[in-house]
Amino acid sequence: MPCLELKVAADLLPQAATRLRGLMEKAGAAVLRRNHVAEVAGYDDAEVRNRFRIVAVLAVDLNNPPKEPGNPSPAATAGEDQEQVSGEVQPESDPLVASFAKGIEIWISDGARAACVLADADEITGALAMFDAYLRLARYQPAFLRLDQRAVGLHYCFREGLVVGVQGAPSDAEPSPGVFFEAISPIAEVDDFRAPSFVVRLPNGCVGYFHDQLRAAAAWLDENSYPNILGSK
Repeated sequence: MPCLELKVAADLLPQAATRLRGLMEKAGAAVLRRNHVAEVAGYDDAEVRNRFRIVAVLAVDLNNPPKEPGNPSPAATAGEDQEQVSGEVQPESDPLVASFAKGIEIWISDGARAACVLADADEITGALAMFDAYLRLARYQPAFLRLDQRAVGLHYCFREGLVVGVQGAPSDAEPSPGVFFEAISPIAEVDDFRAPSFVVRLPNGCVGYFHDQLRAAAAWLDENSYPNILGSK
């Protein structure tokens, strides 16, 4: 029986691994954020809804707001011409890199424990690819059954340490709550030299719920950026 597994690092990384966290923790910065809680229809179980939540976030440093792009200087234009002559094109610098970020907050609750993991918007694509791959495998069970059922069949690791995985064999029968942990195969213990973590394992229905929340957050972020963080667009 497949289940959703969320492995959360017990401690934050000493240095921010994402642009969003780097901006949120920037010393001396007044950060304005715009939040959107990803909501999807069809998931009404309050207990499930309280186990995790995905919030789309736009954040801007008000002390150093992004500059509007202006006309290029003659020197810059000459530099572009030189690049074209030499055949070497330098990557364009992002004018928003130091002052604007967008991504998601993933809130996870497990009894008395709770965690919030930040992820940049560009990480969502990889996580969605993992869930899409699971859906394809689930439709063709022989391919899924070739995976090692003792470990997570598929997983995606966010930069800040959260590992999201789908584990177990496809089945049409949902186990009852009392025998849920007896119906799924155990996960092999793997020694991890990094910070200790805790693992949240959730029933089959949560796989689609997490997937749909990610898609809802990604769709909102695609439609929103710095020009509309102040509500001007």
